[in-house]
Amino acid sequence: MRCFYLPEPKLCSGTVIGLPKELKKHLQTVLRLKPGDEFQLFNGNGQLARSILKEHSEVELLDVKKYPPPVCPLTLIQGLPKGDKLELILQKGTELGVNQFYLAAMERSVGLLKSDRKQKRLERWQKIVQEAARQSRQYHLPQLVAEMSLPQVLSTVKADLKLLLWEDSTTPLRDILPQQLPQQIAVVVGPEGGVSQQEAEQIMDQGYQAVRLGPRILRTETAGLAIMTILQYVYGDLASGQHG
Repeated sequence: MRCFYLPEPKLCSGTVIGLPKELKKHLQTVLRLKPGDEFQLFNGNGQLARSILKEHSEVELLDVKKYPPPVCPLTLIQGLPKGDKLELILQKGTELGVNQFYLAAMERSVGLLKSDRKQKRLERWQKIVQEAARQSRQYHLPQLVAEMSLPQVLSTVKADLKLLLWEDSTTPLRDILPQQLPQQIAVVVGPEGGVSQQEAEQIMDQGYQAVRLGPRILRTETAGLAIMTILQYVYGDLASGQHG
């Protein structure tokens, strides 16, 4: 059944609601749905509603399910890369179950946001996350924060397992991962060119442990996705075969 994102804080069974203009146009003009057709709506807060299209572009919510949040939320602190690479990171990271994206300008970042384009790019990134969540059925929409410096991000993010993916580290990831399930995991990944020595020291001063993934040097758009996949397999739902 088709599924669409609806930015509503709460969905209640039996209620009739109107649709946002953009979603209404997509359902009626692009998909040519008619009154009586059914589909699903999710609100990004874990709620999924089986819905039916009514007259006058209204929708009735037939029944609503609540999916629990992840047992081990994952936060990716990504050094700001070029736009096309960032879009891939956001899309695939959402599919893999990342719960928070923090985009930080770092010393070697080349994709800095310009003031005249900032809002449009932020809106585009949000839509990429929303569409990836819809496609992958991630009913808890990931948070995207793009207005902080690296020091601000480091002081904001709270996690009991903090990792820095750094090519100069000699510590394998497997030597760091605890057997006990963490409550929250945060990972820092540098932009093109990696993390500088000064930044690495700054990050480790905030309790992050520097690790590496094997002998190869991974591109920034590969590194974060690789470690998130591993963490989802070890601590998350990637190995469970169960949804939600």
